[in-house]
Amino acid sequence: MQVSFSGIKNLYIGKRQNSKFGSYVNSDGEIRQNEKSYTQVKIRCELTDDESGDNLSVFKNALVKSSERCQLNCIDKDNPSRLEILLTRQDIDDQSGLVSHSNIKLNGYDISLNEKGLLPMYTYLAHFSKEIADLPNASDAQKYYANLLNKSVDEEARNYIDLF
Repeated sequence: MQVSFSGIKNLYIGKRQNSKFGSYVNSDGEIRQNEKSYTQVKIRCELTDDESGDNLSVFKNALVKSSERCQLNCIDKDNPSRLEILLTRQDIDDQSGLVSHSNIKLNGYDISLNEKGLLPMYTYLAHFSKEIADLPNASDAQKYYANLLNKSVDEEARNYIDLF
């Protein structure tokens, strides 16, 4: 489904879900086996600056504040206003509770949070996904998957910060 509003044009949110039985390491470091649920969410749009918003400038500002590696790889060189986010989330219902892991790609580049230089981009993604989830003309499904991206960004950022 596509929605268009100021600052963000041609918004598309799609999802794919599947599950399979497999091995994983739980929070106690033990190797376990259980059903793993996978959810992929793709959010694609064109960012613009107009009288109602400056979404393209905000994205570029987040890039400037990010690591050089992120600056070089997270922008679509053929279409700098294009933004494509791919969230791959794995959830496992373990005996100790729900175990989740997320992987996020931005314009095809893996931005797993493993360095401080990616925090500005994670901050941007948190605000961007919240903005989409709060749109009055977005469907309930679009809001749900935008919130799932927001939750995943938050969890990954908290896990990274907990390392220090």
